[in-house]
Amino acid sequence: MVEGLPEVWAQGPQTGTMQQQLVKMMDARTLAALKSLCGRCLYQTLTSYTRLHNFGRTTVVLTGDIPAMWLRDSAVQMASYFPRVAKRPAIRIVLEGAIRVQSYFILQDPWANAYNPKYVPVKGLSKYNRQLGRGGWVWTRNFELDSVAYFFNFLWNYHQTAAVWSPEQLLAEPIVHDAVVTMLKVLDIEQHHEKRSPYRYSELPRDGLGPPCGYTGMVWSAFRASDDPQKYSYNIPDNMYLWGALNRLNKLNAAIWDDVYINNATTRLMTDVHDGIVNYGIVPVSGSSDKMYAYEVDGLGNTLVDFDDPNLPSLLALPLLGYDLYDQQIYANTKRRILSKANLYYYEGTELHGLGSTHTSPGFVWPLATAVEALTSDSQQQQVELLKMMLKMAHGNGLVHESVNVNSIGSFTRPEFGWANAMLVVTVQILLGVDCDAEAETHRLQTIAQREQSDPKTAPNGGKDGPLYYEQLEAGIIHEQ
Repeated sequence: MVEGLPEVWAQGPQTGTMQQQLVKMMDARTLAALKSLCGRCLYQTLTSYTRLHNFGRTTVVLTGDIPAMWLRDSAVQMASYFPRVAKRPAIRIVLEGAIRVQSYFILQDPWANAYNPKYVPVKGLSKYNRQLGRGGWVWTRNFELDSVAYFFNFLWNYHQTAAVWSPEQLLAEPIVHDAVVTMLKVLDIEQHHEKRSPYRYSELPRDGLGPPCGYTGMVWSAFRASDDPQKYSYNIPDNMYLWGALNRLNKLNAAIWDDVYINNATTRLMTDVHDGIVNYGIVPVSGSSDKMYAYEVDGLGNTLVDFDDPNLPSLLALPLLGYDLYDQQIYANTKRRILSKANLYYYEGTELHGLGSTHTSPGFVWPLATAVEALTSDSQQQQVELLKMMLKMAHGNGLVHESVNVNSIGSFTRPEFGWANAMLVVTVQILLGVDCDAEAETHRLQTIAQREQSDPKTAPNGGKDGPLYYEQLEAGIIHEQ
C-alpha cells in the first residue's frame, strides 16, 4: 500500500461542510447551469477526442480541435475518469492504453511535448517542419519540463485509484519502466544544459541552444506549458511541479520497480531542485521588504517577476502542485502580485477578469486560470463569483474554451479544448461536491432522443420509442484500426 492521494484532478467529487455551504450560496439557476455544463464537459474527451486501437491496448488522446496528443493535456483529460473506473470498468482499458501510448512516445523522443496520432514520414514534410524536429511520431518538439512531471503523475494517479485492481501489473510493463528511466536521464542531462544537452531547437537563439544560463540545480526547459518559449531557462512552477512528481515517483519505485537508479535519481533531483528554488526562485517584491516567487530565472542574476501564465503548472496553482516545501507567506505575496495590475497579463473588463497569456491576444483570459483561482481561493464568496464567471466563459458551443475576451464573451479562441473542459469538471466536483456523471447521462440520453426524432418508429414491443433502448456511453468511444 502506497500512502498518498491522487492529484486533485483525479480525486473526483469531494463532499463536506465546505461544499454544502458553497451550494447554499448559489442560486438554483446558476447551480443547475453549472451541473449541466459539467455534464457536457465530463465525457467530451472520452467520446470525441479519444482513439482506441487493438481493442484498447493503446489509446491516443487528442487535445480537442488540434489533432495531436500532448503529454500534459492528455494526462489531465484522462484524470477525471479515474474516479469513474468503479462505475464504468471499460474506462480502465482507455486509461491503460493512454499510459502505454505516452510511454511509447517518450521512448521515440523524450524531448518532444506533443505527438502525432499516426506515423508521419519525415521526408513528406516541409523543410521548415523538418528543421523543427517534426515528423515520425513527433507533432512538436518543444522541450517542456512540465510534460515530464505530468507523465510521472499520470502513473501515480493510476496507481492510487482505489477501483483499479492490481495496478502494478501495468506499471511493471517494460515500456513504462523504460519510459520512466529515459525521462530521468533527460532530467539529469538538462540540469547541465549548457555542457551536456544534445537538444537544439531551430527557433531558439545561440544556434538552438537557447538563452544563456548558469547551473542552479533546477532542470532547464525551453518552453512553457503554453508552448511559448521561455524568457529564462529555469521555470519555477515547472520545477515545483517536478519536485512533487519525483516525490511520488520515488514512492512508486519502492512499491513496484525497486530500481536503484530510479531511487537514487529521484532522491538527488528532489534535493537539487528544491535547493535551486530556494536559492534562485525567491526574490524581493518591488518596493517592499516582502519576498515572492519568480516565474523564471536564468541562474545568472536575471529574473522574470510579477508574471504568471494561466497554463498549469503556474505560480497561482502552487498549492495544487505537490510541492510540499513551499512557503505559504511567500505564495500569498506572489498571488497578490500576479492577480493585480503589477502583472501586465492580468486583465479586467466589463464581463470577465483573470490571467491572460503571451500565447493569446491582449484582453483574453483563460478559464484554466479561473479554475485554479477558484480552487486555491480561501473566500467562498469569491469562489461563487469565479464559478459564475466560468459559466460565462462557456459561451457559444456550450464547452469551455482556451481563452475569452474580457469585454466580449462571444470572442474566444479554441472552441474545443479538452484540458479546459476537464478543469471545469474538477472545479465543480471539488468545490460543489457534484458528481457530474448523472448530468452527463442526462445529456447523453437527450442527445440520443434528438437524434432519433428524425426516424420516429415505434419500438418492437409496440410501445413508444425511448433513449434507454439505445447504445451505452461506452459505444461512443471511438475505435480505429
